[in-house]
Amino acid sequence: MKFSRAWRMCLSLSLVALSDPLFAQQTGVISGSITDTNGGVLPGVTVEARSNVLPGPRATTSGGNGDYRLPALPPGEYTVTFTLSGMQTVTRKATVQLSQETALDAKLGVAGLTEAVTVTAAATFIDKDSATVATGLSSTQLAELPTGTEYRDLMKLIPGIQYTQDSVRGPSAGGSGQDNVYNFDGVNVTLPLFGTLAAEPSSHDIAEVIVVKGGARAVDFDRAGGLSIDSVSKTGTDKFKGQVDYRFQTQDMTANLKAGTRTRYDQDRAWTSAGLGGPLLTDRLFFYASYYRPTVDRANQANVYGELPAFNSTRNEEFGKLTFTPSSNVLLNASYRYSKRLEVSDQFSAAAAPTTGTGGESTQKIFTADGSWVINPNSYATFKFTKFSNPGGSRPDFEANATPSTTVGTRLDIANLDTIGRFSVPTPISGQTAFNSFIQPLIDRYGYNGANGKAGGGIVGYGLEFNNQDFYRDSGQVGYNLTVGGSVKHDLHFGAQMYKDSEDLIRSSNGWGQLTAPGGRISIQGQPVFYQATFGQQTTGAISPIHSEYESTSLEFNDTIRTGRWTFNIGAIASRDTLYGQDLKEDASTLSGYVFERGTRYKMYQLDFGKMIQPRLGATWAYNGKDTLYASFAQYKPAASSLPRAASWARNLSGARVDAYFDQSGTLFAAVPVASSSGKLFVPDMTPRRTDEFLLGTAKTFSHGVSGRLYGRYRAGSHFWEDTNNTARTAFNPPATVHGVAVPKELYIPDLNDKVAQIGSGSSYVIAELDGAYTRYWEGTAELDWRGEKGSATLSLSTARYYGNFDQDNSTTGNDAAIFIGSSNIADAAGRQLWDFKDGTLRGDRPFMMKLSGSWRLSWNATVGAFFFAQSGQPWEMWSYEPYRALTTSTSSTNRYAEKAGSRRSPSHNQLDLNYTQSFKLKGSVRLQLIANVFNLYNKQTGYNFDPFFNSATFAQPRNYFDPRRLEVTARLRF
Repeated sequence: MKFSRAWRMCLSLSLVALSDPLFAQQTGVISGSITDTNGGVLPGVTVEARSNVLPGPRATTSGGNGDYRLPALPPGEYTVTFTLSGMQTVTRKATVQLSQETALDAKLGVAGLTEAVTVTAAATFIDKDSATVATGLSSTQLAELPTGTEYRDLMKLIPGIQYTQDSVRGPSAGGSGQDNVYNFDGVNVTLPLFGTLAAEPSSHDIAEVIVVKGGARAVDFDRAGGLSIDSVSKTGTDKFKGQVDYRFQTQDMTANLKAGTRTRYDQDRAWTSAGLGGPLLTDRLFFYASYYRPTVDRANQANVYGELPAFNSTRNEEFGKLTFTPSSNVLLNASYRYSKRLEVSDQFSAAAAPTTGTGGESTQKIFTADGSWVINPNSYATFKFTKFSNPGGSRPDFEANATPSTTVGTRLDIANLDTIGRFSVPTPISGQTAFNSFIQPLIDRYGYNGANGKAGGGIVGYGLEFNNQDFYRDSGQVGYNLTVGGSVKHDLHFGAQMYKDSEDLIRSSNGWGQLTAPGGRISIQGQPVFYQATFGQQTTGAISPIHSEYESTSLEFNDTIRTGRWTFNIGAIASRDTLYGQDLKEDASTLSGYVFERGTRYKMYQLDFGKMIQPRLGATWAYNGKDTLYASFAQYKPAASSLPRAASWARNLSGARVDAYFDQSGTLFAAVPVASSSGKLFVPDMTPRRTDEFLLGTAKTFSHGVSGRLYGRYRAGSHFWEDTNNTARTAFNPPATVHGVAVPKELYIPDLNDKVAQIGSGSSYVIAELDGAYTRYWEGTAELDWRGEKGSATLSLSTARYYGNFDQDNSTTGNDAAIFIGSSNIADAAGRQLWDFKDGTLRGDRPFMMKLSGSWRLSWNATVGAFFFAQSGQPWEMWSYEPYRALTTSTSSTNRYAEKAGSRRSPSHNQLDLNYTQSFKLKGSVRLQLIANVFNLYNKQTGYNFDPFFNSATFAQPRNYFDPRRLEVTARLRF
């Protein structure tokens, strides 16, 4: 194992952790009030918190009204001691959870009396300080419930959120699957520009998870149009502790699949992980290091060319973390995660040679440094710096030994077509004697063995393309918190954040790229073409990488006002977002404001602070001192946008692809550039996309460890941006209004043609705010939570409706992908406009959702855990180009609805997952655990993702099924 690298990470990170604190980090809060036995407030009480996850104690003093607050505590189990001269010393237990506040009150009697430790205080549904709807998953829940090994697997436990098997997109949670924000150990790992979850994060060393669904305050820059999720990693403690896991699942441990389908479980999978933590400096510096290695192996079925190489995916991940307290009022964390995944032989068609396989390579690097400084009992400051990089892409298993050229006279190695690119073997054509005679030697050499000898129609050579797609995000933020006031108390929060998202894209052909043999049947420039190669000019270096950037600066302010049993939150986030493309230069003297200049970064659009204010208002009433009624309004302006690449002039790839033509001897006589996507101009002065949210709820504590909450949530999405035809308002029979918004019968940009001509290139499409684009989301959810000495359980029942005319989750054939946000198929030409049957039920709609999870500790050192869910099916509708024949000559039915959106629905689905963990004491503190996870116990493989194409042979049939029953077994050694 590469555990030594993780150890070296910890040593190098110590340089960061030992630096002086500047100024949010992955912590929680303990707060409460202190009184005497008669109910009188006690100021001046020393409150000290200790935990094995906190190097050294943290202390504060109660204020004049007896209240105290211990902020910035790492999640874990705490012992809190209350001391006042002349009064008894009281000790309480408390559990701190990530980003949550644990209420812990104390009563002190006169000196001489004794006070035993009472039941542990923990975070519940009761939050007297805000109207935020948050769900926390503790380390115990993560260990005892049946969950997978990837970060996205944990989202199934979130109440009121649809269960999805999408491997790229996230669940719909009041917005699209690209509206969520994913933080991993405090680092935003949402894929830059695309809003999906980066593929690599795993769950093996996650300690706790927090999910915010709604009611967000102006704290920590929450701009998510859907849910926001965060986690905190395991940390070292005051004692050396470690763990080694081996988890596996073979094909034989998976039930048979529905006919004609494959899943990610139709293969042998194994996960190896190890973790070790402990003190480096007693009561000062703790470390934690881990190693993780998942592998996947699958035997590919043979095809007409014979046996195919086996698929393999291997990933190695190392992680190191330091927790440092140079003084009792300062806490610093620094961590670094490095992951590299390599895949080979992933893609083969039915008639492709074994050498044509492709794989992938991806690297993930996550660095974070955060800290808090408790300045005095009434103020503290925080800082966080993060760096996320995710370079990777796909690549052929074999690299061609040829370099393409556009120089006339260049010779193609026609004797070795299977080593210089990807060659499509031709097939004879009846009546074409000369052609058939020319291609027969090619068939004899490169064809497969058919019923009557060698046959054409196959593919030989190597994988077609290198796709290098690298994503980066650098982010920094600071915060300051100040408490002022007496009977009316103000907790003031100020914050500032800056980050930059970027992408570098290079797509280059493998050798000569795609090779064909027209055999003289076509002519170019009056000369017959016998061989043709199609390759990208990025292969030759003639076209530079496409670089895209999204920069954002945000300021936030929040005032939490406490008076009596009321708490109010008043705040706002103000942002400035700037989009940068490539290949133009800003020039105010020109009509468009730009001139073409290859490789130059240009500002394509900016949303200033005045347009990007996002107010947050909330009120909470603790009507009986412990149970609450709450309401909130929040506005979100999501940051995710693909337009820095999708609208960039670097996509004006005239000359980026080349068709090269050769004569019978393989001599190049012509090279013709082929145009592709073009850059797009923006409609001036657009209103930024936004989501308005209203929330109303109540939370109550019942007896016997039960608490519950009931809430309703409404979200309205508006001002959606998309690329669309500049003539869309006049050319495609628009109605007078769309969702009550007038549609002007005019061009989006009246002088677009002149501006494009002035630049010298560009698209007839523009980036526009679509008239009347909207989404609506209504949700009602009831939740019950029980915490006992031997177990816990959570039940949620939700009803939700999601409708509108802008469905980002349903814009193309394969929707489980990182689809361009702002440049999808929506509003592209006739049949795809918002008035073309688009107004209806959206793909993410689930009218009914139920989730039940829980665990129980058995008397024989074992636990059993279960997760059950049931939900409505997925809406869909028929697609066909037929209704739009009068408006377009296109025969593509993609995103061309032929009936109202969501007119049909797939069957509902339910399943039960189980976990059983058996522990054995070996020697001293060494424990062996054997764990079995069974998913989809009764093997309910419900179909979904129905084929919507009316002219397809598989119309109205499911293209995917819920994964079959499967067993995963883990052996775990703890010490």
